[in-house]
Amino acid sequence: MTSAQSDDQTNDHRKRNPPPPLAPDDQCVVAQMKMVCFPGHYMNHEPHNLTDTNSVEYWASPPGQVRDQAFVFELDQGHVVVRVEWKDRGDDMGASKLSLEAHVGDGWQKLSTWEAAQHGEWQTQTIGMSLRSQQWRLCFISSHGDQNHLVMQAVRLIIRLPPASPAHNVLHSQQLTQRLWKDRVFTDVEVLCGTARFQLHRPVLAAASPVFAAMLGSEMVECKTQQITIIDVDEDAVAQALEYIYTGNVAEGTGCQVVVLAHKYDIPGLIEFAAPVALGNLTAQNVCSEVRVLRSYACDPMLGPVFEALQSKVHENLDLFHAVLLGI
Repeated sequence: MTSAQSDDQTNDHRKRNPPPPLAPDDQCVVAQMKMVCFPGHYMNHEPHNLTDTNSVEYWASPPGQVRDQAFVFELDQGHVVVRVEWKDRGDDMGASKLSLEAHVGDGWQKLSTWEAAQHGEWQTQTIGMSLRSQQWRLCFISSHGDQNHLVMQAVRLIIRLPPASPAHNVLHSQQLTQRLWKDRVFTDVEVLCGTARFQLHRPVLAAASPVFAAMLGSEMVECKTQQITIIDVDEDAVAQALEYIYTGNVAEGTGCQVVVLAHKYDIPGLIEFAAPVALGNLTAQNVCSEVRVLRSYACDPMLGPVFEALQSKVHENLDLFHAVLLGI
């Protein structure tokens, strides 16, 4: 075969197998990433072949290494990965199961594990749990049956960027609401939980939560009494949720009750930032209570991925797993 014929075949292959287009959302982009950790490779089928989505080259594992082949990708800064897209040759050497983890604090937090189809087209997995991280670990857990090599042609991570303006002082509004949280002047509504009473501002609550907005801008009792009563959670969880509303900060001791509060009052940003903190705070002493808080949301579209991540953490930590067995 001549060089020209080879080039023609390569170009034809690229035309037949282009990377999938992004959704019509200008905030979704392909992550610019570098590979910082990877397994070995067979002959010239190197790991870095994966990052060129238009190439016909591929990565192949060393002989006999077809399980738990992990790649760590580093982004330019912390981002939320919303999708993983990958392509293999469609044979028995392709990956049959994958997982994605984010580096949080001093360890790795698993977000999702999923099965892959056996075909040579691009495949896509949506990541339900929003978690911001700079390093991401993608693991090919097993092949479709070949015990000699695991082969992957290309992968890419799709991230969601926050809206930006070139003349936007991002600290201005945060400084104002932090002052409101600290000084508590000109308050016009109370949030009650147990014996705690929080003096707050109706516009801030309404802007943060459509549920609060409906309570405070209608004929509901909360509008008339200027009081909102929150039950079924402890006072610390309410205080931590309110602190986030005003400051954007998630307290170090945040637990799963805050995540559930965020879901109840439709504050997705709080779910995104509180969930990894809550999962990082799991201990043998609190894991059973945290499981009870989240398990009724196992099938919920928003909190189901958080519960899945909690399950993964329990499964991989012997102390947590033992504590759950004893606490049943």
